[in-house]
Amino acid sequence: MEDSQLDKRLLREAFDLVVAAYDDPGRRPELDTWREQSPAHERAAVQAEADWDILGQVDDVPLSRLDAVKLAVQLRLARFVEAPLRPLPAVGIAAALIAIVYVGLNSGFRSESPSEAAPATANAESVRSPESYSTGRGQQRTVALDDGSEVWMDWHTELTVLMADSERRVELLRGKAFFSVAPDPDRPFAVVSGGAVATALGTEFVVHRLRDRAVEVEVLEGAVGVQPEDGRAAARLGVADVVRVTDGEVGSINSRPLAEIGAWRDGVLVFEQRPLIEALETLEPYTSYRIDASYVFDSTRPVSGTFVLSKGDEALRAIMQSYRLSGEVEGRNTLVLRSLPPDRPR
Repeated sequence: MEDSQLDKRLLREAFDLVVAAYDDPGRRPELDTWREQSPAHERAAVQAEADWDILGQVDDVPLSRLDAVKLAVQLRLARFVEAPLRPLPAVGIAAALIAIVYVGLNSGFRSESPSEAAPATANAESVRSPESYSTGRGQQRTVALDDGSEVWMDWHTELTVLMADSERRVELLRGKAFFSVAPDPDRPFAVVSGGAVATALGTEFVVHRLRDRAVEVEVLEGAVGVQPEDGRAAARLGVADVVRVTDGEVGSINSRPLAEIGAWRDGVLVFEQRPLIEALETLEPYTSYRIDASYVFDSTRPVSGTFVLSKGDEALRAIMQSYRLSGEVEGRNTLVLRSLPPDRPR
């Protein structure tokens, strides 16, 4: 089985155990016992150890607080940005390596159940008031719903959850969230955002609310129906499908590598041949700027690489350098990007 087919949950467990064994050799037997459970466990352990070895080769990586380090799934340090222009100079490569090292998630990620989020009432009603959740910059959060579903919230995200006898409804007010939905045929699970409704059929998917009344839906597992709030014809998305709804209009369905979908839960963004304009749009919330890419003329050129969320500004600078983009800050924090003319032959 290829590395990309390894179960992500096993990879996460393996990464945690490898880090723990490196920090405390006395825990090595725990890793050895875990990897003996099945061939899949062994493959995950081998992959985790290989990635850890690569990480150890980067001198700039701070390896203190090892217990807080979470190795990202399918991280490949050898691949940063595949640009058809000239390669990055030595300084750019060093910056790229710094920009794609592993990130510690424990300090900014919290998990809670509904009982922790709000006091229980003595007489629970069939229809409760919506529960509200939010995150700020550098903060992620996971919420376990009382139906067995889970919601992972990314940076700068706000949503409300309403659980009733006849429906389960989430309103995504801003940001991005990953939903792992527990099947319940009698209670549809719908996510409403920016004029779009995504209805899950027992699945895992991401809803991202973008600027200008645009919403993007990605499916990692199962199927999702997407339609405008006014009830017009829905699009049905399967595994690896992605669609954008803009001003209530459902766009065409495209595909996206599974490695990209939800990778931000591991503290990274993964791009595999993503158009430059989309990569900049996805990277923006993790930078200090509102990015204006109106003057980027080669916006469809592909970007591939793995970027750490907490190093968004460094990743942005590396992309600008590789794709020959200049930037000028206007107003409070709008970064206007422009494509530079190509170098003249000497």
